[in-house]
Amino acid sequence: MKILIVSDIHGNYHALDCVLKNVRHDKLICCGDIAVDYPFPEQCIDVLMDNCDHICFGNSDYIIAHDQKASDYIGKKYAHLAEDLNKVTELTRHLISQDSMAFLRELPQECRFELDDISFYMNHTGPNMPFNHYLDLNTPYPELAKYYQDIQAEIIFTGHTHIPYVKKIRDKVLINPGSVGEPRDGDPRASYATFDTSTGQIELGRLEYEISNTWQALKELGYPSYSLHCLKNGVLPDKSENDSS
Repeated sequence: MKILIVSDIHGNYHALDCVLKNVRHDKLICCGDIAVDYPFPEQCIDVLMDNCDHICFGNSDYIIAHDQKASDYIGKKYAHLAEDLNKVTELTRHLISQDSMAFLRELPQECRFELDDISFYMNHTGPNMPFNHYLDLNTPYPELAKYYQDIQAEIIFTGHTHIPYVKKIRDKVLINPGSVGEPRDGDPRASYATFDTSTGQIELGRLEYEISNTWQALKELGYPSYSLHCLKNGVLPDKSENDSS
């Protein structure tokens, strides 16, 4: 069985659509952050409602669904984008139907399941971890081990960093597929991962997709420039468009 793992779609329907149509899979897993930052959250939610086998909420989904301010959940890493993130959050709320909002509110924070006698655990950030904390490529091994020491699973799926990686944590394997819709590792192509339950093979993949429709919609709807910057460059800007310094 081939499992396709995606995360951090962020309303970028064309990136998600490209991956789903071009990567053969038997099961689809999503580690959250379906909405915010790009202008097609409703379409992304529709696709996942119809096709996703296991899905959990991400910080952006939680903020949207529970009428929170994005700036209340960010750390120093993205503090310079606080005002822009609040603006995008409000724009996104007007693009999501009530049914889709209800879907986001009902998503679990974590999922546990078995496929082909392999135990899996998934969430967006890390077990019992605040939204503004990131387990990224440079997270020390002891810290990773601490967060996952009580998780009873052979394979762990996670997201949030927007950067793909695979790590071995004692007897567990941690797979982060990166971001389908908003990569932040300098490569703007859609990022994903696959796991083959019959062979144990893990693959991290990238696909180029057409961005012109997304670019046009961002401009027409008045999205902050960071969304345009990340769409084109695969990394967030160092400054907000409101920062004149």
